[in-house]
Amino acid sequence: MILVDSSVWIDFFSSSPGPAARELRRLIAEGEPLALTGIVVTEVLQGLTRHVEMMERYLTQWDLLEPLGLETYTKVAALFRLARSRGITPTTVDTLIAAIALEHGASVFSLDRDFAHLARVAHLHLHWPVAGK
Repeated sequence: MILVDSSVWIDFFSSSPGPAARELRRLIAEGEPLALTGIVVTEVLQGLTRHVEMMERYLTQWDLLEPLGLETYTKVAALFRLARSRGITPTTVDTLIAAIALEHGASVFSLDRDFAHLARVAHLHLHWPVAGK
């Protein structure tokens, strides 16, 4: 399962898509198991100025991974403190997305460097585009 972050979806929907968008297209075409979380849906939709309902429907095609309860939020705080103790200051939102991915055993596909930093302090798996595709 790959939790696709808003940065990749924004690239995917861009009028000038980049390598992340091409990789997401490949993942979709090959039927890879993809997921979102509520905060990712919010981040993607809040930036739209047109075709909002169409995008809402499009995003419902994939699994929605959500926090499993209050314990998720305590894990987010612990992960944030651990990162900060190692000189990394991720955003709270990215730390929440990372914790949700960890809870569900998903890797994260993102253009945001916070996830690479968080992967150094936690057992967070990252998805990288396949070379040559």
